[in-house]
Amino acid sequence: MSALPRPSNAPQQQRSVETRSRLVLAAATTFVEFGFAGSTLARIREHSGVTNGAFYHHFATREAVAEAVLAEYAERATRSVTDATSSATSGIEALLKVSLAFARLLRSDVVVLAGVLVTTEIGSNFLAHGPYLDWLARLKPLIQLCQREGSIRRDVAAADLSSLLVSTFTGTQLLSGAVSGRHDLVARVATHWRIILPSLTTPEQAERVADLLDSVFDDHAVAH
Repeated sequence: MSALPRPSNAPQQQRSVETRSRLVLAAATTFVEFGFAGSTLARIREHSGVTNGAFYHHFATREAVAEAVLAEYAERATRSVTDATSSATSGIEALLKVSLAFARLLRSDVVVLAGVLVTTEIGSNFLAHGPYLDWLARLKPLIQLCQREGSIRRDVAAADLSSLLVSTFTGTQLLSGAVSGRHDLVARVATHWRIILPSLTTPEQAERVADLLDSVFDDHAVAH
């Protein structure tokens, strides 16, 4: 006689995955509301609605759940970059679309916003965390592609420009957060591109790049 099949533990595994995702979302919401320093485990548990046992089954410390938030932030940011670049027909269009997509994410995705806030908060253990290095690494090949295509001057070091763009965007989103709760972030990013790009664009490509900038950051894009 053949042995009876063992009951699948798939439902239990699925519940565990859902609980972990719920905790990550609760932590992100708490970080946005109270900052990393003010986000106690008690506050995160309160936002999640799970039991202490369920919480500690997944995360033993606030730092551990913050790491999970940052990992999810990185994954969502990567998807955003992939989606933006896959629909672009040139390097400069991809660069502009990446900035637009990420600005939109900061307005709509609490996990992404939490990841950025945790890595910019003074006193946070994650102030110098890897996402900044990740963004530098993502932008550099896009800039190099733009240079090969002739839309960005070749005498500008790609690494230096990548650093400038990451620094500018970081400062822009912080200012937008302070002034408008990031409601004007997309418009601010578009304005900064209009100031920065003319000094970077080759004369031969200046008109085309200006038209492309207007197309990517049109009224519909800014409004949404």
